[in-house]
Amino acid sequence: MGRNDMTSTPLRARLHHAWRPFRESGRIARGLIYSGAGVIAGFLLLAFAGPLLYPYGGTQYRVETEPGEFATFPELAPPSAEHWLGTTKDQFDVFARIIDGATIAFTVMTLAVSIAMVVGVTLGLFSGYRGGRLDRIAVTAMDAVYAFPPLVLAIIVAFVLGAYVSPGVVSATFAVGVVYIPQYFRVVRNQTLSVKEEPFVEAARSFGARNRTVLGRYVFFNVVQTVPVILTLNAADAILVLAALGFLGYGVQPPTPEWGYDISQAVDDVAAGIWWTALWPGIAIVLLVTALTLVGEGLNDVVNPLLRARGKAGRKLNAMPRLRRARRQDDAERLAARVRDLRVGYRTADGPLWAVDGVSFDLRPGECVALVGESGCGKSSMGRAMLRLMPPGGVVHGQVEIGGTDVVTAPESEVRRLRGERAALMFQEPMTRLNPLQRVSDHFVEMIRTHRPKTSRDEARSMAREALVQVGIPPTRIDNYPHEFSGGMRQRVMLALSIVLTPRLIVADEPTTALDVIVESQILSILERLRAEEEVGILLITHNLGVVAEACDRVAVMYAGKIVETGPVDEIFNNPKHPYTRGLVASTISLKTTELRSIGGYPPSLVDPPQGCRFAPRCPYVMDHCTRRPPELAEVGPEQRAACFLYPGAGQPVPYDVAVPSGDPQVSGI
Repeated sequence: MGRNDMTSTPLRARLHHAWRPFRESGRIARGLIYSGAGVIAGFLLLAFAGPLLYPYGGTQYRVETEPGEFATFPELAPPSAEHWLGTTKDQFDVFARIIDGATIAFTVMTLAVSIAMVVGVTLGLFSGYRGGRLDRIAVTAMDAVYAFPPLVLAIIVAFVLGAYVSPGVVSATFAVGVVYIPQYFRVVRNQTLSVKEEPFVEAARSFGARNRTVLGRYVFFNVVQTVPVILTLNAADAILVLAALGFLGYGVQPPTPEWGYDISQAVDDVAAGIWWTALWPGIAIVLLVTALTLVGEGLNDVVNPLLRARGKAGRKLNAMPRLRRARRQDDAERLAARVRDLRVGYRTADGPLWAVDGVSFDLRPGECVALVGESGCGKSSMGRAMLRLMPPGGVVHGQVEIGGTDVVTAPESEVRRLRGERAALMFQEPMTRLNPLQRVSDHFVEMIRTHRPKTSRDEARSMAREALVQVGIPPTRIDNYPHEFSGGMRQRVMLALSIVLTPRLIVADEPTTALDVIVESQILSILERLRAEEEVGILLITHNLGVVAEACDRVAVMYAGKIVETGPVDEIFNNPKHPYTRGLVASTISLKTTELRSIGGYPPSLVDPPQGCRFAPRCPYVMDHCTRRPPELAEVGPEQRAACFLYPGAGQPVPYDVAVPSGDPQVSGI
């Protein structure tokens, strides 16, 4: 194989890949694009080749018959073999002016829309993403511009530029362009405000993507999805605005050919029965505007993968080898994660809210620790804080050590390198965490090359295939879009993204939410194999105690931002100590359940939590000192600790035989 063949193969593959959205679009979309593009191509041919083929120019009113002798064109001559579409009252050839008018229309349209798009998209993207004072100033300015009717605004700008700069094509271009800047700004800014909070953007940050990467690839390519449609519609509208300016005398100055001006000059001709001077410029405007609109509607179906039919599956690949085990050379006893006195807070209108308040625990390699509790107890906040993925207004204090790095105090660049390679966050609701405009392969390639820049695209795709095989997804699905997978398959994709760089820690936030029991069991089996074979430490955030019993080694029970009990799974389920843990276990439904049990009352407000034990208002065993001071975690059994004054060591020792109730613990509202 020659060198040229070797270099052309990737090019052909890239072209094939780039052309795939068009191939997958429907016949109607392709028909719209074909028909519109055909008309536009005809006008382009007319604009650039017409002057070479037609003997007259748009401003020509006479022809040289003999050297030094000229014959003027007849005035208002009807269409003929000499003048195909007739002549005007100024003795100009109508077809020649249509040709030159097309050139002017394409020039002004292209420049005006390009100026509006670049300025509007750039301002909207940065304004929406950065927020603050820049956003307020930009919004105020754009709202002021948008308040003007488009044609009135174009007339004002054209008048000012014509008076102080120069009338003509330049002033007409800027006059038309200014009209559309607020449209791009408002659309892109509103989309940016929405997309920057999307879970898949947060997931990109969790995999270590830089801010400029998040803005450029994840935000930008999602907010500009509608720009091609807006662009073509604006291009169509620009033709109309240009024609209106010419009709009113504020556009391109005569005798330069311009369709709107020509129509204005032909108004009196129509009343006299001279139809050709106004008809042909009008038809040109209608045809070009309609063609641009058709292309825009067709492009909307092509660029949006959710509107396209599914493509055929790629060719079958040979069975890929299992994901290579990149065993760590660290000491086997080194912790996957070490958390000390972690506090996670948010600024609210009512004051600071500490969603996590003084949490400490260790996670060993190959161990699965469950973090359980009611909704709103701080589980997800703690999981995100461990990778420093906090929303605006969130603060983190304490210590989180992962692979020797303190995530809380480390520079942002170091934390980005840690995310995805040494620690990964596996989100719930995978459909919202995967970029809908990117193929699965693109997610893998971007993350792998972010952390390992020297990895080629082909090597990254190979690693992605291996990771997909590990989670039970055929490697042939690598180039599918997220919407082409079921919910369980998307969750497997998220898991494959989490393990492709063999991290030491996986924080799995409700990984089995909304999955049926079969898929749930498969996901848990994959996690079990990962921690057994790869020694991955797993923090499983869940409220499903059934999942905890099946997949975990230890349990940490959270209530109102604090861990109230920790211990081995068997001890927590068979011999729970804390009254809240007893309530959780008793509320679990089984085949033997004859009566539904729940924990009475409501969790306290974390803006103003109780001074003492936070479970005291709901606890059936509450004592006076429970409301005065918070209990500390104390040993209550083999590797089991509970924060409750019912046990010695929690802060104020009490006799064990007196404090611990005997018999059925489910009394008095628990």
